[in-house]
Order: sequence, then C-alpha cells, then structure tokens
Amino acid sequence: MEEIQRMQDNLLLIRRTVGWTAEEFGDQIGVTRQTINNIESGRNKLTKTQYIAMRSVIEAEMAKHPDETQMLRTLLDMLVDHPENYSKEDYESLLEKANMMSPSILAGTSTRENVSKEWMKAAGAVGAVAAGVAGVPLAGAIIGGWLGKAIKTISRKSGDK
Repeated sequence: MEEIQRMQDNLLLIRRTVGWTAEEFGDQIGVTRQTINNIESGRNKLTKTQYIAMRSVIEAEMAKHPDETQMLRTLLDMLVDHPENYSKEDYESLLEKANMMSPSILAGTSTRENVSKEWMKAAGAVGAVAAGVAGVPLAGAIIGGWLGKAIKTISRKSGDK
C-alpha cells in the first residue's frame, strides 16, 4: 500500500502538525518514542498495523478539534491519500510552507488553530486545496477512504473478495 510509505516519508511533518512529541504520539498508539523516531528516520519500516493505529488516533484528533486541524486534514490528503490531485508547484509550495510553520505548533510559540488558519489561507492562495477537503465531515468520507483501502488490501491477501 503506497499510502503507508507516504505516511512514513511524511510522518515527522504530520506529527508536528498535530502538535505531538514523539513520546506523546507513541503513547497514543502504544509504542515507544524510540519506535516513532526510528520510523521517522527510516530505520524501521512502518507496518500496516502501526499505520492503521496512527491514522485512527489522528482521525480522532481531527474529529475532536475540527477547527484546529484543517491544515492537518489537507496535509494528509496532499501527502498521503491523494498527492496526484496537486500540481507539482502547489505540492512543493505547500510542503515548504508546512515545514516552516509546523515546528511552531510543537514548540508552543503558536497555537495549532492559528497555524492551521494561516496555512489554509496560503493553501487557498495557491489554489491547491482539493475540493471539499477542508470541510469534509470525518465519519464517512475520510475513514471510509483510508481504512477502506487498508482493509481491502488485507482482504485481497487473505483470498477474500
């Protein structure tokens, strides 16, 4: 599943955008800080189980704080779920802005909500926000998308249709 590799490749940025340290994120999914650091650095490969756990806690965080996590929702769409929906220029521009802005969330110098609002303005200015991503209700569209792919992949491997 390509999404797992894309998640691993962008995990540091995604985690910073949520505002969690490696230890906090590890606690959320039941692994150590070192495991998160090893996945982020590429020393360990992200497993399907870890991917599902990560996406689940991230989705729960977005459901709990929708106004604070618009940037996160769009980053997941752009970096993990649908990178093909973004032009190379928009992708690179938004990635650069996200890498500049997200550390301030983790450092506590700006709130996740303020960073998200500013980043969404920048994303809107580039015209790169995929239609509907910023306002998608979580229950059906997002969970049905990423989890459905993961389950479908598991079913194919086990011989189910």
